[in-house]
Amino acid sequence: MTRRDILRASALLPAASALHGGSQKILRNMGSAGPGLTARIKAMGPKWDIVEYCHEKGLGAAHTALPADLDPEKIKKIRDQVERYDMRLTVGLRTARTDADLPRYEAAVKACAEMGGRVVCVHDPFSGRRYEQFKSAAEFHQFDAMCKANVRRVEPILRKYKMPLAIENHKGWRSGELAEWVKSTSSEYVGVCLDLVNNVSLIETPQQTIDTLEPYTIFVSFKDIGADFYEDGILLSEVPLGDGHMDLHGLVKRMQKRNPKMLFQLEMLTRDPLRVPVFTEQYWKVYDEKSPAPARDLAMLVAWIRNHPPKKPLPRTSGLAPEGVLALEDQLNQQCIDWARANMPTLA
Repeated sequence: MTRRDILRASALLPAASALHGGSQKILRNMGSAGPGLTARIKAMGPKWDIVEYCHEKGLGAAHTALPADLDPEKIKKIRDQVERYDMRLTVGLRTARTDADLPRYEAAVKACAEMGGRVVCVHDPFSGRRYEQFKSAAEFHQFDAMCKANVRRVEPILRKYKMPLAIENHKGWRSGELAEWVKSTSSEYVGVCLDLVNNVSLIETPQQTIDTLEPYTIFVSFKDIGADFYEDGILLSEVPLGDGHMDLHGLVKRMQKRNPKMLFQLEMLTRDPLRVPVFTEQYWKVYDEKSPAPARDLAMLVAWIRNHPPKKPLPRTSGLAPEGVLALEDQLNQQCIDWARANMPTLA
């Protein structure tokens, strides 16, 4: 596909979104999240509205954030909007890191709880990429202890307002570690945002991650996967739904058996493949006996990637001007929505 083709496809998207939001069936159990729309957010500026975008696309949910100043009028506007469109939200909210942060955190949780049941949960990824954020396992363990203390700090607030917190498997904790963390809280208001791709970067197959975290999942970061090798490790990409190797039909069926109203928030990141340097010495310095990445898991992951080569070239943005990146991002997101509408009737 040429740059001209990409721009032409992007120009057609407003008409397509009107069609989906109007005449076609709304995907009530599917939404979209900002990380998959970074070029559009950058192009449209701070006043761009992801709730409006998802409504126009015929989606029944959105992943958003409250206004930074927690202005009651602005929050009321969001509530009126989602009630008018009959939508649900997941809300990104940074967990209080100190006692001094608790009043603002409680005010935000209270605002979410007062949106008439429209907010499914608050969400916090906590970490970046473990193998980049930390230089040693000791650094990771210090961070791990701090994050667990933070969740203990806010759990009484979550319980008070009956507002779940979804901790994302965001390339920080291996799935078994995250499951143990959630269980250790003994709280029905602490669970998981299940990202289907992230833990490949921590030496897990997608199925291993799903099997481990499914019992604790509050909502799904919905995507498909493409993976390959480069000289220092693994190339990891989000690809359009249906173009990867995720058993999306089986996943949706399994998650809806757990919760018929489970939300699937699309996150079609459009970028060059992520480089995960698993064949370098530095990568392994963030693991130890307390937090291991077993050789068996590495062997299973390498075999999985070899047995599931990319169906198509992995998406790339290198060499594209900003308008080209935006056009490609729009195209891939629309492709995902179209595929879900055509192939996932239970998302409606």
